[in-house]
Amino acid sequence: MKKTARFWKALALGGTLILTACNGGGPSGTQVQVQLVNGLDEPINATAAAYRVGNGPFQPLNPSGLGTYTFTVPAGQDRYTVVFRCPSFGTLSAAVNAQSYELTLQEATTFKARCFGAYAGPEANLNQSDDNTSSQNFSGGSATVHSATVITVLSDEGSNGIVNDIDNAFRVPVGPNREVAIFGSVGGTYYFGRDFFSISPTTTTLPSPITVNPVSASFATSNPAQANLLGKEVNISLGSGTSFPQPSTDPDDLYQVLTFSGTSAALKRIPASSLPSTVNISAPSLAFSPTVPTPGAGNLPTFQGLSASGFSGGISLRGYLLVLNWPMGSAWQHFVSQGALGGSTSYSLPDPTAVAGLTALKPTSGDTVSWQAAALGTNKPLSDLLAARPIPQGIGFDLLDRRLALELEAEGAGGSYTQP
Repeated sequence: MKKTARFWKALALGGTLILTACNGGGPSGTQVQVQLVNGLDEPINATAAAYRVGNGPFQPLNPSGLGTYTFTVPAGQDRYTVVFRCPSFGTLSAAVNAQSYELTLQEATTFKARCFGAYAGPEANLNQSDDNTSSQNFSGGSATVHSATVITVLSDEGSNGIVNDIDNAFRVPVGPNREVAIFGSVGGTYYFGRDFFSISPTTTTLPSPITVNPVSASFATSNPAQANLLGKEVNISLGSGTSFPQPSTDPDDLYQVLTFSGTSAALKRIPASSLPSTVNISAPSLAFSPTVPTPGAGNLPTFQGLSASGFSGGISLRGYLLVLNWPMGSAWQHFVSQGALGGSTSYSLPDPTAVAGLTALKPTSGDTVSWQAAALGTNKPLSDLLAARPIPQGIGFDLLDRRLALELEAEGAGGSYTQP
């Protein structure tokens, strides 16, 4: 599982986008409004952005408000591409973190996208020592404490033998109703607690301790898996195996179950109120064998063999996640939908590098370029996925890091080449 987990982790690249598209019928075409957000669903501006219609040239895309971008798909056209350079690095940096989508209007007219790791607002550093945040003493065990942006451990800062203090590196985003949760175990018993707080920039400790209670319920999986509890903002790992604690039955929470087999993966997100005693999940056996020939000098690569089959009943192929990594920490994640690809099995990455601020999206001569491709199938239409708000700390797929009950199957492949 470790080897395949590393493969899927390789797809967990920086930024993620968020779009919102509006229908605007009429003879002039369809207006698309794009809102770029961070993991907390807060609007942010891209370092640079561009769009194109069909196979036309890329045009600069400037915000009309914080994180809001608007363009028109003319009447008679159906396919469009949007590219965002996330604000992880400055415009003059050689490194780049980019997210892009090629879609049809039928597939997505409401679209959210997210830049991973870029937060619009400040965070408070809860660095008060001996804060006694947990009502439960985890001496003889261990516990983690979670916010939307940070996971750390409880410790004994008072040197009094009581492990119930938040580590000084713990941070919480500023704002109302910020979720903070504690999960751990002592002597074979699991414990869970959480609360919601108003956090200001000067907050150094939580206004009140978090009540932590034993967890008595559990659930199982039909095959070895990784399980997480997705709260309103937090993402809590419940471990790996076939048996897991069930800390919550809150209908607003989701349980995420992920399993691997070779380069295949299956994922389910299930509302906590309807979690079965056993989650039946198994990785699919999909036929997917893409290749990437070395591109010509100054060109971006072409992905060949984009055809996948073998998805389970109720799961439909939605498209392909295509990823490039190259030196200086550069990463580009692109999704081409099945509708945009049409009947073709060959796809050249669109080249927006003529647009100011996007030049660095193309690796330079001599760079070692790693590529990954994943065929993605879900039981939800793209419109549902892209309308859902992001998971602040997800698994790295922009398209799938959405807080939405779903079933997903995927098959991945990868390789490398030297840029001529």
